[in-house]
Amino acid sequence: MSRTRWFDSAAITFAVAIVIVLALITHRPDLPATPEHARIDNLQRSDDGHPSALVLGDSYTAGNGLAEMSYACMAAIRLGWLCNLSAMTGTGYVSGGPANRFVVDPYIGESASFAERIPHLAAAYAPDTVILDGGRNDRFPPSEDVFNAMRSTIEDVRRTWPTARVVFIRPRVLNDPRDEIRFDDDFMARLQSDPAVDGVIFVDPIASLSDMDTSVMLAADGMHPNQKGDHAIAEALFQSLAVRGVAGEQ
Repeated sequence: MSRTRWFDSAAITFAVAIVIVLALITHRPDLPATPEHARIDNLQRSDDGHPSALVLGDSYTAGNGLAEMSYACMAAIRLGWLCNLSAMTGTGYVSGGPANRFVVDPYIGESASFAERIPHLAAAYAPDTVILDGGRNDRFPPSEDVFNAMRSTIEDVRRTWPTARVVFIRPRVLNDPRDEIRFDDDFMARLQSDPAVDGVIFVDPIASLSDMDTSVMLAADGMHPNQKGDHAIAEALFQSLAVRGVAGEQ
C-alpha cells in the first residue's frame, strides 16, 4: 500500500511538481504484465545456512499486513525455517491463469497462477520446503481441470526444487471450517493417492478450528481472517506440521 503525504508549505510545491512529472515519465502502465510481477515478500534469506520455506498462496495467505505476520510464515518461523511469501489475491492453481487472467492492481499488473510463478521464483530461491496454499479461488472451473492443475503444479514444484519437501494445505475458509468448498474427502483422497504426489505432506489446519467460534476471527468482509484469525490458523498449521515430525532440519 502506498501512502502520500501532503505538505502546506509553498516552498516545496515546485519540487513536488518535478517529482510528479518524473514519476509520470518513468511510469509505464502499458508494459505487459508477467508472472514475476506477483507480490513476493523477501522476508529472510537462506544464505546463512538456515533451512528456508517458500509459500505460494492467495489473499488468504497474504495476511493482514507484514508478511512475517501471515499465518504460513508465523508457523514456518516457529518450525525453525526462514520464510519467503509469494501471495496474489484472486489466484490459485487455475484461477488467475490463462483461462481467467485479470488485472490485480496497477502496480502488480496481471494475475498469475501458482505454476506460472514458479520459473521466476526458481531464479531467486532454493527452498528446503515449499508450501502450497490455494484452491479457494478455484471453486468455479470444472473439478477435473482443478485436479489436473493441482497435480501438475506439484509436479512442477518437484522438478524445479527436487530436494525440497512439499506441503499441500487443504483449501478451506475460516468462516465455515467444515465447508469443503467442493474439495471433498473423495477429491482429496484421489489427489493424495496419485503417484505424482507421493511423499507430499497434506495438512488440513482450518478443519481443526471447526469447534471454535471463528466469527471473532474474521475481517470485515466476513470471509478473510483478521489478525486473531491469522494467529489461530498459524497455530493450527504449526501443530499440523509438528505432529507429522516436520521441523527445521531437512
